[in-house]
Amino acid sequence: MLLNDEGKLSEAEPLLREALEVSRRTLGDTHSNTITSVNNLGMLLQHRGNLSEAEPLYWEALEGSRRILGDTHPYTLRGMNNLGMLLKAQGKLKEAETHLREALEVSRRILGDTHPNVLRSINNLASLLQDQGKLSEAELLYREAEEVSRITLGDTHPLTLTSINNLGAFLYARRKWKEAGPLFVEALEVSRRTLGDTHPFTLTSINNLGLLLNAQRELNEAEPLYKESLEASRRTLGDTHPSTLISINNLGKLLQDQGKLDEAEPLLREALEAQRRTLGDTHPSTLNSVNNLAMLLHDQGELDEAEPLLREAAGGAMKTLGVEPPTTVIFQKNLDLLLQKMEKA
Repeated sequence: MLLNDEGKLSEAEPLLREALEVSRRTLGDTHSNTITSVNNLGMLLQHRGNLSEAEPLYWEALEGSRRILGDTHPYTLRGMNNLGMLLKAQGKLKEAETHLREALEVSRRILGDTHPNVLRSINNLASLLQDQGKLSEAELLYREAEEVSRITLGDTHPLTLTSINNLGAFLYARRKWKEAGPLFVEALEVSRRTLGDTHPFTLTSINNLGLLLNAQRELNEAEPLYKESLEASRRTLGDTHPSTLISINNLGKLLQDQGKLDEAEPLLREALEAQRRTLGDTHPSTLNSVNNLAMLLHDQGELDEAEPLLREAAGGAMKTLGVEPPTTVIFQKNLDLLLQKMEKA
Protein backbone atom coordinates (compact mmCIF):
# COMPACT_ATOMS: atom_id res chain seq x y z
CA MET A 1 0.00 0.00 0.00
CA LEU A 2 3.04 2.33 -0.15
CA LEU A 3 2.11 3.96 -3.45
CA ASN A 4 -1.42 4.43 -2.16
CA ASP A 5 -0.16 6.00 1.05
CA GLU A 6 2.03 8.39 -0.94
CA GLY A 7 -1.00 9.54 -2.90
CA LYS A 8 0.16 7.96 -6.17
CA LEU A 9 -3.26 6.44 -6.61
CA SER A 10 -3.17 5.90 -10.35
CA GLU A 11 0.06 3.90 -10.02
CA ALA A 12 -1.24 1.89 -7.10
CA GLU A 13 -4.52 0.75 -8.66
CA PRO A 14 -3.19 -1.69 -11.31
CA LEU A 15 -0.82 -3.18 -8.73
CA LEU A 16 -3.63 -3.78 -6.26
CA ARG A 17 -5.88 -5.22 -8.96
CA GLU A 18 -3.10 -7.59 -9.99
CA ALA A 19 -2.49 -8.63 -6.37
CA LEU A 20 -6.18 -9.41 -5.89
CA GLU A 21 -6.42 -11.37 -9.13
CA VAL A 22 -3.38 -13.48 -8.20
CA SER A 23 -4.71 -14.09 -4.68
CA ARG A 24 -8.11 -15.21 -5.97
CA ARG A 25 -6.50 -17.55 -8.49
CA THR A 26 -3.86 -19.11 -6.24
CA LEU A 27 -5.37 -18.94 -2.75
CA GLY A 28 -9.11 -18.73 -3.34
CA ASP A 29 -11.72 -16.13 -2.45
CA THR A 30 -11.85 -16.94 1.26
CA HIS A 31 -8.15 -16.93 2.12
CA SER A 32 -7.12 -14.21 4.57
CA ASN A 33 -4.60 -12.78 2.07
CA THR A 34 -7.33 -12.50 -0.54
CA ILE A 35 -9.61 -10.74 1.93
CA THR A 36 -6.79 -8.30 2.67
CA SER A 37 -6.31 -7.66 -1.05
CA VAL A 38 -10.06 -7.11 -1.48
CA ASN A 39 -10.03 -4.58 1.35
CA ASN A 40 -6.94 -2.79 0.02
CA LEU A 41 -8.43 -2.34 -3.43
CA GLY A 42 -11.68 -1.12 -1.88
CA MET A 43 -9.78 1.46 0.15
CA LEU A 44 -7.94 2.75 -2.89
CA LEU A 45 -11.14 3.02 -4.93
CA GLN A 46 -12.79 4.92 -2.10
CA HIS A 47 -9.81 7.29 -1.89
CA ARG A 48 -10.19 7.91 -5.62
CA GLY A 49 -13.88 8.67 -5.17
CA ASN A 50 -15.09 5.47 -6.87
CA LEU A 51 -17.59 4.60 -4.16
CA SER A 52 -19.88 2.37 -6.20
CA GLU A 53 -17.06 -0.04 -7.09
CA ALA A 54 -15.60 0.07 -3.59
CA GLU A 55 -18.84 -0.91 -1.85
CA PRO A 56 -19.13 -4.54 -3.03
CA LEU A 57 -15.46 -5.07 -2.20
CA TYR A 58 -15.99 -3.83 1.34
CA TRP A 59 -19.04 -6.08 1.71
CA GLU A 60 -17.00 -9.05 0.48
CA ALA A 61 -14.12 -8.26 2.83
CA LEU A 62 -16.39 -7.89 5.85
CA GLU A 63 -18.43 -11.02 5.16
CA GLY A 64 -15.26 -13.02 4.52
CA SER A 65 -13.65 -11.77 7.73
CA ARG A 66 -16.73 -12.63 9.78
CA ARG A 67 -16.87 -16.12 8.33
CA ILE A 68 -13.15 -16.95 8.51
CA LEU A 69 -11.90 -14.91 11.46
CA GLY A 70 -14.96 -14.21 13.58
CA ASP A 71 -16.86 -11.09 14.62
CA THR A 72 -14.23 -9.79 17.04
CA HIS A 73 -11.06 -10.18 14.95
CA PRO A 74 -9.23 -6.89 14.17
CA TYR A 75 -9.68 -7.45 10.41
CA THR A 76 -13.44 -7.85 10.91
CA LEU A 77 -13.61 -4.68 12.98
CA ARG A 78 -11.63 -2.87 10.31
CA GLY A 79 -14.11 -4.15 7.74
CA MET A 80 -17.05 -2.81 9.79
CA ASN A 81 -15.44 0.60 10.02
CA ASN A 82 -14.51 0.72 6.33
CA LEU A 83 -17.98 -0.27 5.18
CA GLY A 84 -19.64 2.06 7.66
CA MET A 85 -17.63 5.06 6.50
CA LEU A 86 -18.24 4.21 2.86
CA LEU A 87 -21.99 4.00 3.46
CA LYS A 88 -21.76 7.34 5.28
CA ALA A 89 -19.96 8.83 2.27
CA GLN A 90 -22.81 7.55 0.08
CA GLY A 91 -25.40 9.17 2.31
CA LYS A 92 -26.71 5.83 3.64
CA LEU A 93 -26.60 7.03 7.22
CA LYS A 94 -28.85 4.49 8.94
CA GLU A 95 -26.99 1.56 7.40
CA ALA A 96 -23.70 3.15 8.31
CA GLU A 97 -24.71 3.65 11.95
CA THR A 98 -25.33 -0.07 12.42
CA HIS A 99 -21.80 -1.01 11.34
CA LEU A 100 -20.03 1.85 13.13
CA ARG A 101 -21.80 1.25 16.44
CA GLU A 102 -21.02 -2.45 16.29
CA ALA A 103 -17.38 -1.74 15.49
CA LEU A 104 -17.01 0.64 18.43
CA GLU A 105 -18.85 -1.55 20.93
CA VAL A 106 -16.83 -4.64 20.06
CA SER A 107 -13.55 -2.71 19.93
CA ARG A 108 -14.09 -1.21 23.38
CA ARG A 109 -14.86 -4.64 24.82
CA ILE A 110 -11.90 -6.39 23.19
CA LEU A 111 -9.21 -3.69 23.08
CA GLY A 112 -10.10 -1.21 25.82
CA ASP A 113 -10.97 2.47 25.66
CA THR A 114 -7.49 3.81 24.81
CA HIS A 115 -6.44 1.56 21.92
CA PRO A 116 -5.77 3.45 18.65
CA ASN A 117 -8.34 1.33 16.80
CA VAL A 118 -10.94 2.27 19.39
CA LEU A 119 -10.08 5.95 18.96
CA ARG A 120 -10.57 5.61 15.20
CA SER A 121 -13.95 3.99 15.78
CA ILE A 122 -14.93 6.79 18.16
CA ASN A 123 -14.07 9.43 15.55
CA ASN A 124 -15.93 7.53 12.84
CA LEU A 125 -19.13 7.16 14.84
CA ALA A 126 -18.96 10.77 16.00
CA SER A 127 -18.75 12.02 12.41
CA LEU A 128 -21.79 9.97 11.46
CA LEU A 129 -23.80 11.20 14.45
CA GLN A 130 -22.90 14.76 13.50
CA ASP A 131 -24.27 14.19 10.00
CA GLN A 132 -27.45 12.81 11.56
CA GLY A 133 -27.84 15.87 13.78
CA LYS A 134 -27.21 13.90 17.00
CA LEU A 135 -24.89 16.62 18.22
CA SER A 136 -24.73 16.00 21.97
CA GLU A 137 -23.64 12.40 21.53
CA ALA A 138 -21.23 13.37 18.76
CA GLU A 139 -19.55 16.06 20.88
CA LEU A 140 -18.94 13.66 23.78
CA LEU A 141 -17.23 11.22 21.42
CA TYR A 142 -15.13 13.88 19.68
CA ARG A 143 -13.88 15.21 23.02
CA GLU A 144 -13.12 11.71 24.27
CA ALA A 145 -11.08 10.89 21.16
CA GLU A 146 -9.11 14.15 21.31
CA GLU A 147 -8.33 13.91 25.02
CA VAL A 148 -7.36 10.23 25.02
CA SER A 149 -5.28 10.59 21.83
CA ARG A 150 -3.19 13.38 23.34
CA ILE A 151 -2.60 11.41 26.54
CA THR A 152 -1.80 8.03 24.99
CA LEU A 153 -0.25 8.92 21.61
CA GLY A 154 1.12 12.45 21.99
CA ASP A 155 0.22 15.75 20.36
CA THR A 156 1.91 15.06 16.99
CA HIS A 157 0.64 11.54 16.27
CA PRO A 158 -1.46 11.37 13.05
CA LEU A 159 -4.43 9.97 14.97
CA THR A 160 -4.19 12.82 17.47
CA LEU A 161 -4.13 15.30 14.60
CA THR A 162 -7.24 13.67 13.18
CA SER A 163 -8.97 13.93 16.54
CA ILE A 164 -7.93 17.58 16.93
CA ASN A 165 -9.19 18.45 13.45
CA ASN A 166 -12.44 16.56 13.92
CA LEU A 167 -13.21 18.30 17.20
CA GLY A 168 -12.32 21.65 15.65
CA ALA A 169 -14.59 21.01 12.68
CA PHE A 170 -17.44 20.04 14.98
CA LEU A 171 -17.00 23.17 17.10
CA TYR A 172 -16.79 25.26 13.92
CA ALA A 173 -20.10 23.80 12.75
CA ARG A 174 -21.61 24.73 16.13
CA ARG A 175 -20.28 28.30 15.64
CA LYS A 176 -17.92 27.93 18.61
CA TRP A 177 -15.20 29.66 16.62
CA LYS A 178 -13.00 30.81 19.50
CA GLU A 179 -12.61 27.21 20.66
CA ALA A 180 -12.21 25.83 17.11
CA GLY A 181 -9.54 28.30 15.98
CA PRO A 182 -6.60 27.15 18.12
CA LEU A 183 -7.36 23.52 17.24
CA PHE A 184 -7.29 24.25 13.49
CA VAL A 185 -4.06 26.26 13.76
CA GLU A 186 -2.38 23.52 15.80
CA ALA A 187 -3.45 20.77 13.41
CA LEU A 188 -2.21 22.67 10.36
CA GLU A 189 1.14 23.65 11.85
CA VAL A 190 1.90 20.11 13.01
CA SER A 191 0.72 18.43 9.80
CA ARG A 192 2.83 20.76 7.61
CA ARG A 193 5.85 19.97 9.76
CA THR A 194 5.36 16.21 10.08
CA LEU A 195 3.46 15.20 6.92
CA GLY A 196 4.30 17.84 4.31
CA ASP A 197 2.32 20.51 2.49
CA THR A 198 0.54 18.21 0.03
CA HIS A 199 -0.47 15.35 2.30
CA PRO A 200 -4.27 14.79 2.26
CA PHE A 201 -4.48 15.51 5.98
CA THR A 202 -2.60 18.78 5.55
CA LEU A 203 -4.99 19.76 2.76
CA THR A 204 -7.94 19.04 5.04
CA SER A 205 -6.34 21.18 7.73
CA ILE A 206 -5.80 24.02 5.25
CA ASN A 207 -9.44 23.85 4.22
CA ASN A 208 -10.63 23.82 7.81
CA LEU A 209 -8.66 26.92 8.76
CA GLY A 210 -9.87 28.61 5.60
CA LEU A 211 -13.47 27.83 6.56
CA LEU A 212 -12.97 29.40 9.96
CA LEU A 213 -11.37 32.55 8.54
CA ASN A 214 -14.17 32.80 6.00
CA ALA A 215 -16.80 32.48 8.71
CA GLN A 216 -15.05 35.24 10.68
CA ARG A 217 -15.18 37.38 7.50
CA GLU A 218 -11.39 37.37 7.16
CA LEU A 219 -11.80 36.69 3.46
CA ASN A 220 -8.42 37.89 2.24
CA GLU A 221 -6.68 35.57 4.70
CA ALA A 222 -8.87 32.63 3.72
CA GLU A 223 -8.45 32.97 -0.06
CA PRO A 224 -4.77 31.89 -0.37
CA LEU A 225 -5.46 28.87 1.85
CA TYR A 226 -8.37 27.76 -0.32
CA LYS A 227 -6.35 28.23 -3.49
CA GLU A 228 -3.40 26.29 -2.09
CA SER A 229 -5.66 23.43 -1.05
CA LEU A 230 -7.46 23.28 -4.39
CA GLU A 231 -4.30 23.38 -6.50
CA ALA A 232 -2.66 20.63 -4.45
CA SER A 233 -5.82 18.51 -4.42
CA ARG A 234 -6.20 18.69 -8.19
CA ARG A 235 -2.55 17.75 -8.61
CA THR A 236 -2.37 14.89 -6.10
CA LEU A 237 -5.93 13.51 -5.98
CA GLY A 238 -7.50 14.46 -9.30
CA ASP A 239 -10.37 16.74 -10.31
CA THR A 240 -13.23 14.51 -9.16
CA HIS A 241 -11.95 13.26 -5.81
CA PRO A 242 -14.36 14.14 -2.96
CA SER A 243 -11.68 16.23 -1.22
CA THR A 244 -11.00 18.18 -4.41
CA LEU A 245 -14.70 18.85 -4.85
CA ILE A 246 -14.91 20.18 -1.29
CA SER A 247 -12.02 22.52 -2.10
CA ILE A 248 -13.73 23.66 -5.29
CA ASN A 249 -16.92 24.39 -3.37
CA ASN A 250 -15.08 26.24 -0.62
CA LEU A 251 -13.24 28.52 -3.04
CA GLY A 252 -16.42 29.10 -5.01
CA LYS A 253 -18.30 30.11 -1.87
CA LEU A 254 -15.48 32.43 -0.82
CA LEU A 255 -15.46 34.18 -4.20
CA GLN A 256 -19.24 34.52 -3.89
CA ASP A 257 -18.86 36.11 -0.46
CA GLN A 258 -16.30 38.51 -1.96
CA GLY A 259 -18.86 39.50 -4.59
CA LYS A 260 -16.88 37.84 -7.40
CA LEU A 261 -19.95 36.02 -8.70
CA ASP A 262 -18.72 35.43 -12.23
CA GLU A 263 -15.58 33.74 -10.91
CA ALA A 264 -17.54 31.69 -8.40
CA GLU A 265 -20.15 30.29 -10.80
CA PRO A 266 -17.95 27.95 -12.90
CA LEU A 267 -16.42 26.48 -9.74
CA LEU A 268 -19.78 25.80 -8.11
CA ARG A 269 -21.14 24.30 -11.32
CA GLU A 270 -18.04 22.11 -11.69
CA ALA A 271 -18.40 20.81 -8.14
CA LEU A 272 -22.09 20.04 -8.54
CA GLU A 273 -21.73 18.30 -11.91
CA ALA A 274 -18.88 16.12 -10.65
CA GLN A 275 -20.73 15.21 -7.45
CA ARG A 276 -23.87 14.26 -9.34
CA ARG A 277 -21.75 12.00 -11.51
CA THR A 278 -19.61 10.42 -8.76
CA LEU A 279 -21.82 10.51 -5.65
CA GLY A 280 -25.36 10.65 -7.01
CA ASP A 281 -28.12 13.24 -6.77
CA THR A 282 -29.17 12.54 -3.18
CA HIS A 283 -25.79 12.40 -1.45
CA PRO A 284 -25.49 15.06 1.29
CA SER A 285 -22.43 16.62 -0.39
CA THR A 286 -24.32 16.85 -3.69
CA LEU A 287 -27.30 18.46 -1.99
CA ASN A 288 -24.98 20.96 -0.34
CA SER A 289 -23.58 21.84 -3.78
CA VAL A 290 -27.11 22.17 -5.15
CA ASN A 291 -27.87 24.65 -2.38
CA ASN A 292 -24.60 26.53 -2.97
CA LEU A 293 -25.26 26.99 -6.68
CA ALA A 294 -28.85 27.99 -6.00
CA MET A 295 -27.78 30.69 -3.56
CA LEU A 296 -25.26 32.03 -6.09
CA LEU A 297 -28.00 32.23 -8.70
CA HIS A 298 -30.16 33.97 -6.11
CA ASP A 299 -27.41 36.56 -5.60
CA GLN A 300 -27.22 37.01 -9.39
CA GLY A 301 -30.97 37.65 -9.53
CA GLU A 302 -31.66 34.39 -11.39
CA LEU A 303 -34.56 33.43 -9.12
CA ASP A 304 -36.35 31.18 -11.60
CA GLU A 305 -33.24 29.04 -12.04
CA ALA A 306 -32.54 29.01 -8.31
CA GLU A 307 -36.02 27.83 -7.28
CA PRO A 308 -35.93 24.22 -8.59
CA LEU A 309 -32.45 23.77 -7.17
CA LEU A 310 -33.52 24.91 -3.71
CA ARG A 311 -36.56 22.63 -3.89
CA GLU A 312 -34.23 19.77 -4.81
CA ALA A 313 -31.85 20.58 -1.94
CA ALA A 314 -34.58 20.92 0.69
CA GLY A 315 -36.53 17.88 -0.48
CA GLY A 316 -33.44 15.74 -0.83
CA ALA A 317 -32.16 16.67 2.64
CA MET A 318 -35.52 15.93 4.21
CA LYS A 319 -35.61 12.51 2.54
CA THR A 320 -31.96 11.61 3.15
CA LEU A 321 -31.25 13.22 6.54
CA GLY A 322 -34.69 13.80 8.06
CA VAL A 323 -36.55 16.91 9.16
CA GLU A 324 -34.51 17.96 12.22
CA PRO A 325 -30.80 18.05 11.20
CA PRO A 326 -29.42 21.62 10.80
CA THR A 327 -28.68 21.06 7.10
CA THR A 328 -32.34 20.32 6.34
CA VAL A 329 -33.46 23.35 8.33
CA ILE A 330 -31.05 25.66 6.49
CA PHE A 331 -32.02 24.40 3.04
CA GLN A 332 -35.72 24.76 3.81
CA LYS A 333 -35.18 28.25 5.18
CA ASN A 334 -33.33 29.24 2.00
CA LEU A 335 -36.23 27.94 -0.09
CA ASP A 336 -38.83 29.75 2.02
CA LEU A 337 -36.97 33.05 1.75
CA LEU A 338 -36.65 32.68 -2.02
CA LEU A 339 -40.34 31.95 -2.44
CA GLN A 340 -41.23 35.00 -0.34
CA LYS A 341 -38.97 37.15 -2.50
CA MET A 342 -40.51 35.78 -5.69
CA GLU A 343 -44.03 36.53 -4.40
CA LYS A 344 -43.07 40.16 -3.77
CA ALA A 345 -41.38 40.55 -7.16
